[in-house]
Amino acid sequence: MGWFRTHASAARPAVSVLAEPDGEPAGSGVLLPGQHLLTCAHVVNSALGRADLLAPGHPGPVAVRVRIIAPGVTVEREAELRAWIPPRLNDAGLGGYEWNGDLAVLRLAEALPPSVQPPVWYPMAKAQRVRAWHGSGEPGAFADAEVTSCDGRFGYFDGDDRALEVGQSYSGGPLWSDDESVVVGLVTAKLDVHGGLVRRAWGIPWQRVRRELDGEGLAHLAARPDDGAPDHPAYSDLVALLDGPPPTSDGWARCARAVARQLGLGHREDGSPSAEEFARLLLTHERALPALVAAVGAGSGGLAEELLAVARSHRLPRLLSPQEYERLVRLLDALPATAAARIPAAVRAALPLAAVPAELLGGNGSWAPLVEHLEALHGDSAADPYGGVAVPRLLRAVEYVAASCRPADGDGGGMSAALRDWCGRVAVRLGVPGTALRDRRKDAAEWAEQGRPTPPRVLVELRAVPSRGDGPERYRMRLWCDDGTGPQPVSEQDQRPRTSGEVAREILAVVGPLRRAGGSVLPVVELVVDRDSLELPLDDWEDPDQPLPRVLGAEYPVVVNCPELREIGGDGILSDWRERWRRLDSEEPLHIDDEAAESTRALYGLLMERRFAGRADIVVSRQRRSAAVQTCLAAGVPVVLWDRGDKPGSPAMRHFTDSRGHLPEQVRIYRAMALRRPLTCPGRPVLAWADPDLLPPEGAGRPVPEEDELSYDELEEDELSYDELEEVKDFLSPEPADRVSEPPSRRAPIPAHEWERVRHLQAAVREIEHMSAAARDTGEPPPPDTDWPPPNAGRPLPVLELVDPTDSDPEGPEDPEVYA
Repeated sequence: MGWFRTHASAARPAVSVLAEPDGEPAGSGVLLPGQHLLTCAHVVNSALGRADLLAPGHPGPVAVRVRIIAPGVTVEREAELRAWIPPRLNDAGLGGYEWNGDLAVLRLAEALPPSVQPPVWYPMAKAQRVRAWHGSGEPGAFADAEVTSCDGRFGYFDGDDRALEVGQSYSGGPLWSDDESVVVGLVTAKLDVHGGLVRRAWGIPWQRVRRELDGEGLAHLAARPDDGAPDHPAYSDLVALLDGPPPTSDGWARCARAVARQLGLGHREDGSPSAEEFARLLLTHERALPALVAAVGAGSGGLAEELLAVARSHRLPRLLSPQEYERLVRLLDALPATAAARIPAAVRAALPLAAVPAELLGGNGSWAPLVEHLEALHGDSAADPYGGVAVPRLLRAVEYVAASCRPADGDGGGMSAALRDWCGRVAVRLGVPGTALRDRRKDAAEWAEQGRPTPPRVLVELRAVPSRGDGPERYRMRLWCDDGTGPQPVSEQDQRPRTSGEVAREILAVVGPLRRAGGSVLPVVELVVDRDSLELPLDDWEDPDQPLPRVLGAEYPVVVNCPELREIGGDGILSDWRERWRRLDSEEPLHIDDEAAESTRALYGLLMERRFAGRADIVVSRQRRSAAVQTCLAAGVPVVLWDRGDKPGSPAMRHFTDSRGHLPEQVRIYRAMALRRPLTCPGRPVLAWADPDLLPPEGAGRPVPEEDELSYDELEEDELSYDELEEVKDFLSPEPADRVSEPPSRRAPIPAHEWERVRHLQAAVREIEHMSAAARDTGEPPPPDTDWPPPNAGRPLPVLELVDPTDSDPEGPEDPEVYA
């Protein structure tokens, strides 16, 4: 056995294989990973009622009942036969009481509680003290014995005179080593020699179990934790260091004892582990290497630095020793609620390049999962300019959390000092220069002093995926969070299509951790869209898998932002946008009705007359609504409110009077009221809200397909082919232009940098076709329009048409959009 030992565990699960006729134990078994268990084949034969227990024939697709007993847990499950290794009595080299094979792998039909885990295997060896349990699982029904012979195929063990004798229903159960808390084999048969005085039995050692399962492709089920350690790239480096000069006069023994103590392991009282065993431990116990570095200490002549260098070069996942990890989790879990509520903002501010899963930022009872995620990240901070070690991401994040603690939080000042002290100690052990840590501490202090007067935001970009058949609408989505430090991605931005329910579920999972302490300031969900998606009903979407409806627009303020339209007017309109926002409190809102929006020129004149009004309330007929909204946004109005419903008079509009600070919350309250009183609150309000100081991510709202997402021959049917686009481009360009490179095949993807040109060319060709159609209808060319195309526009705004006074049906079909 090795120098390190696992302490005995009272949580060893017992497995009873039950006989079909009466439910009595036919034998025992051992849990394996993945809902599997192992027993002897003759135990399965007994449970099925077969007369010949050593019958080699496969019993077919059968299942047996098993009972699993662990502290506080007793469950029964069906277990299906997955692998049959029959008893082989005629193999060469067998004694009169021996046979090979005799193993069966079963798979449980249902998962076990998480607290019930399979034991660890270890090779059987002579002189091991083992214990076998009766198939009933009764705590007192065990037999103690000692392994007297083991050749890797058979292990013989003799019972004590005062111990119970191994007998019926012990078969298939584990031979358990209390010294190591491991299983070394399976009980198989009792030797009943006439006149024999010794209580002798034999079992299948782990060595043969592994070989027999390997023949079935199932060797992984009986693998040991350190089986793969010698193949790890860091193994040889660690063995070389551990085989070198020891750090102290008593060799590696003192350091090994310290590591064992931190990991909760036992150890031999004499000697020290071999370099190979120590290296296996360091690679299989995830916090063993940090514990060894702490035990070696700074006075080891550079050995600690060499161990750390191995960990960094091979990106070993754990940064903290067990004591450091437990201390940090205790400190974070003990933070007052007001201070803990700022942890998500602190982590995002500290690690702007890291995509931290939203569920980890919720706490959910403990910050341990967040700590484990952050300590596995590498490379966020810059290396020390003088060649020192960079500040790890985890330490940087903890410094920001410490800076966010405030005396008003209760014990915020003391917790802040404790977190900084923890950072300092860990930095010293890791060899991080003090100057580098002080720089990160200064950054954290500056961030904390800035404050965040605006509510946090979740920014959502959605792009509809063309529907196929009668299925639900699906969307590609990107998400960002903004705690006041700018939009940061909250997770890897995958482009898989999502239903509206899936979109709502992901947004709710992200927005929850952003809630400020006390819950009085709600995060804002900002939908960043192109002009065609301004009325996308994101506020109505809900998570269908929740017991409560969880409607987005009822739980959180939902606003829209359309950067695309602001680009139309160029720098002048962008300047107006900022000035309109600045005067939002002082200028009266614009009221835009059908009279004010009787034409595009009339609405434009009003917007220029009230050039610095920051809000526009639009109450127009449904036919005019889209054009009026887009015109206001294109003119730089930062706050535009309208009703997307079909009820005449836009009934939602009279409920909103606040011009700025509480308007998103007023809209949220109305949406919640509409759920309770749909007849008295029939409106469907939409609020466009664009703060110039809170910009969306670059490129958001103008979705561009990924490079491998769309190919030339996958364009919509009414769009132009690759060759036609080239002809139009040559026609429109006064001078020869650089041609789009001929794709290698008709299904070659359109590069992202060329897609914008393709879209502009298609818009130009459609306009030419429109003018040609107008000429055919009237016999005359259309009048010149000097307002098209506007600067930076991919396509023009819709035109406001005069409403036919004889058309009094507000529910009638919309007029088609007419382009200038």
